[in-house]
Amino acid sequence: MQRRATSEVWLAGKERRRLALCACAGFFLSPGAWLLQVIVSETISAQACSNSTLPPPQSGFSHLHAWLYGTSIVAMLISVISAGMATFGFVFLQRLQRRMGADADSEASHAQPTREREEVTRKRFIALCSALIGCGFVIGLVFTIQAEVFFLSCSPWH
Repeated sequence: MQRRATSEVWLAGKERRRLALCACAGFFLSPGAWLLQVIVSETISAQACSNSTLPPPQSGFSHLHAWLYGTSIVAMLISVISAGMATFGFVFLQRLQRRMGADADSEASHAQPTREREEVTRKRFIALCSALIGCGFVIGLVFTIQAEVFFLSCSPWH
């Protein structure tokens, strides 16, 4: 009965909410940070570059690169933290699955019902997808930032 009580600990509401938050961070926050960075950077660049083609009295974006780099840094921080949270959720569930497997192998009778093990396996798959998406968008942000660094702000390639 002691083994069953330890396997139900992770099913507590606090752990479920934490795992759901970790999964949502990878699924939504990291892609959202990338999308927001692209939208804000393109909008700022478009406004500044249209002002450079028509000679206005004074441009509203005197520090264009500071705005672009600041947006990129904030997006990168959000994305890295989100991907880290998603990876934490995956590693936590992977350790839990190993522990459940070790507990089941150590006893002749299975302590955890197969339903609980299947639930952990499903949640681990969701956490893996979340971690892969989060890390993929971190890589996407790195390439987007490199485009800002290596191309001129008002070039046709930006």
